[in-house]
Amino acid sequence: MGRWVADERMRFMTSLLENPTPILFAGILAEAVLAVFLVQTRRGVLIVAMVGVLLATIAGVVIERVVVTDRERVEATLDDAVTALSDNDLPGVLARLSSQADRTRQRATWAMGRLRFTSVSIRGLDITINQLTSPPTAEARFTGVAYFRDLRGESPYEHYAARFVVELELEGDQWRITDHVENDLSSAWGREE
Repeated sequence: MGRWVADERMRFMTSLLENPTPILFAGILAEAVLAVFLVQTRRGVLIVAMVGVLLATIAGVVIERVVVTDRERVEATLDDAVTALSDNDLPGVLARLSSQADRTRQRATWAMGRLRFTSVSIRGLDITINQLTSPPTAEARFTGVAYFRDLRGESPYEHYAARFVVELELEGDQWRITDHVENDLSSAWGREE
């Protein structure tokens, strides 16, 4: 029970550092309550409290912007890989892979040798970080959609959609992709990698 509570507290704190909405909501709510009290009581000391809440809210948003969490760094690695794939930049894709990612490297090299991508996107991204491993690892689950042109003209399809599970590992100060599983959602090659 104690471990679960600690995990929930950590998840809550991490979410505050990844999204300014709760901080802004709390600041606006506190300002509104103080404004109502100020109108009702006409006590000038409440203006000082309102300034304090405003400064605390601004500080919270600044901290949220400055602190980059592991989840945000994993997301940036995936975004960089998607951008490189969209740009048909094989070295850029391979730069996001760990030296251990043999299967993923082979799949990327095969796909980029055969296809010219026109658009690549990920949706429904869910990232889980495991700090208990050494080095830390992460798992990203998402739906990937790619539009492409088959350079050999052998595929009648121009798009591919799959549900991905991507494993990453922290190497030095960079998150690198170590493996992936893709479950085909379209009829493009109808296989699981």
